[in-house]
Amino acid sequence: MIRFDDQPPMSPAADTWADNALKKSKKYRDNKVSNLYYYGKNKHQRLYELPKSIDKKNIFLFYIHGGAWQFGYPEWVLFTFDYFKNYKINLITPGYRLSPQFKFVDQLEDIKNSINYIKKKYGNDIKIVISGHSAGAHLAYYASKEIEVNGLILSSGVYDLTTYTQKYVDQIIDSKFSAKSISPIFDTYKLDISVLLTYSSDEEKIYITQSEDFYNKIKNNNKNNNKFIFKNTDHYHELNAMDKNNIDWDNMFSKWLNSLI
Repeated sequence: MIRFDDQPPMSPAADTWADNALKKSKKYRDNKVSNLYYYGKNKHQRLYELPKSIDKKNIFLFYIHGGAWQFGYPEWVLFTFDYFKNYKINLITPGYRLSPQFKFVDQLEDIKNSINYIKKKYGNDIKIVISGHSAGAHLAYYASKEIEVNGLILSSGVYDLTTYTQKYVDQIIDSKFSAKSISPIFDTYKLDISVLLTYSSDEEKIYITQSEDFYNKIKNNNKNNNKFIFKNTDHYHELNAMDKNNIDWDNMFSKWLNSLI
């Protein structure tokens, strides 16, 4: 697997996807086409900004990588600009400090700080959409509660930590939090911003069940809430399925995005 540091190996399927994602994203790591900034002192507290020349009138889409809170890089999701560049979108890919050394509260703080870094740079009036995949969707949800945003895209998220892989959950909780207390499915907060929730047809049942349960919880909170199921793909390749050639997806995304403008 391609690594920038000493992260441990993942499953073979995850390692294969990550290698391919980094290869696809390589062109966007070039400082001629993107901007790389550090919003903190830790090596993971970095973010990329695409395109190179930002138009602050366009929506800022923060895409938070997954990796069970323990793995991953912001470079994993740079290739999504292949799709998002078709719209008037500024793509921001923040990294965050990883478990087990750092806990949920640290990771959430990092996401908030990365957003505030961009707001300080471009103004408090910019339009923001927070998005994330898997563990990134979990962090995106909690960040949207604490920072004013215009929309939220949740892709194959973890919404019930009490039934998720315990070894990963145990590494992000501390004495202040239990698995239940940081599970969106149990949160009494009414999420009233526009949400686009997605998952894939061929992924593990836990992601499908949690996605359906969470969508049923929030679907009536906002008239623009929508759900999309990517067909014939799995948990790791959902980001790859965000493509202009996927007509059903592209139509829904375009309509949802326009509802925010």
